[in-house]
Amino acid sequence: MTDLGTFYGLGVGPGDPDLLTIKAAKVLNNVDIVFTASASKNDYSLALEIASPHLKEGVKIEVLPFPMVADEKTLDRAWQDNADQVAQVLKNGLSAAFLTLGDCMTYSTYAYILPYLLKALPEAKIVSIPGITSYQLAAARLNRPLCLNSESFAVLSGSADDENFNTILDKSDNLAIMKSYKGKEKVIAKLKEKNLLAKTALLSQLGLPNESISDGLDKDYKDDPTYFSILLVNKRPR
Repeated sequence: MTDLGTFYGLGVGPGDPDLLTIKAAKVLNNVDIVFTASASKNDYSLALEIASPHLKEGVKIEVLPFPMVADEKTLDRAWQDNADQVAQVLKNGLSAAFLTLGDCMTYSTYAYILPYLLKALPEAKIVSIPGITSYQLAAARLNRPLCLNSESFAVLSGSADDENFNTILDKSDNLAIMKSYKGKEKVIAKLKEKNLLAKTALLSQLGLPNESISDGLDKDYKDDPTYFSILLVNKRPR
């Protein structure tokens, strides 16, 4: 019986290939197959582009399509089909890495595929390798700590319902608002309502050639949040 191959979840960081971890780079130099996700309508993968300088020559690339829809049955079928494809590779004794933007355990595609893979192959060998998040790079770009001393720090989704959004916004000293493009009008309106625009920075396309930073949205609000945007809110003086 063939031994199962190992499945690696790799966070490739926020955009700059130099921010891939040494451990992730080592894995990419040894695995047999690299999986990456794309929308169903195309096969482009930013995660693959970021990781490309670290791939071993000739490694097989498999693009797994994921529909950008809300229908749960369609999503369930896609997750299951992709997990089955990964499981077959592992059953053949091959090792595989799944690329995901940022950190593999923070709002990642990889985290969604895991339960389906474990259902398809309960004995799967899985190693999750963390990556640098967009909010870590955002804080570094601003030279601004995410939190100090007894301060709290929260990661908030722009798609959170109003009650959760308000509660976390009110109770946290510092926040990273990810997926800020979702309900961006609501997000900006809430920050304005709480008089936090001056304490908010909007950072887009971090680590990519068209990176942009607007620090203090009351005076320097140039762009709406996009898919690759993050908002950092620091309530305490820095």
